[in-house]
Amino acid sequence: MKLKEVIKRLGELENVEARAGWFESARYDDGTPVAKVAIWQEYGVPERSIPPRPFLRPTIAEKKEEWTKDAAQVVSQVLRGKMSAEQGMTLVAQKAAGDIRQTITQVFEPELSPVTVLLRQWRKEGKDITGKTVGDAARAVAEGQRGEGVTTKPLIDTGHMLATCTGIAVKK
Repeated sequence: MKLKEVIKRLGELENVEARAGWFESARYDDGTPVAKVAIWQEYGVPERSIPPRPFLRPTIAEKKEEWTKDAAQVVSQVLRGKMSAEQGMTLVAQKAAGDIRQTITQVFEPELSPVTVLLRQWRKEGKDITGKTVGDAARAVAEGQRGEGVTTKPLIDTGHMLATCTGIAVKK
């Protein structure tokens, strides 16, 4: 292989990066960006009584070395002309997104509050969830009502956050 070709391929690698997560098009029906909700879940929102349920940081800590090895294999393949930089970085990004999705499915704590479970039930029954509805649910729970027939799994309600986590290669 000629030096010019290696330099060209290195330039391609330098101009592409792998990204995993939620992008601008990933939104809930009400327009809320999924990335915003993911950050709320990751770090918690005390004023909204949402406790932290980390899934991004643990995934990065656990998989960073593996992703680095994957990227090194991509570099080797690109330099040998076996794939483009964009193809290779897409593979790395999609692997990372899959790892994030896997971690999301493994989060079980902290448990959902009884109010959240009841709100899930009400939404399933067709009620609009508003600030007033949240207050109504809190009063109902205080009076002994419990939500039934819905998942109590944190981070998995509609499945939208899980379904919209993706990996892409982006030109810098």
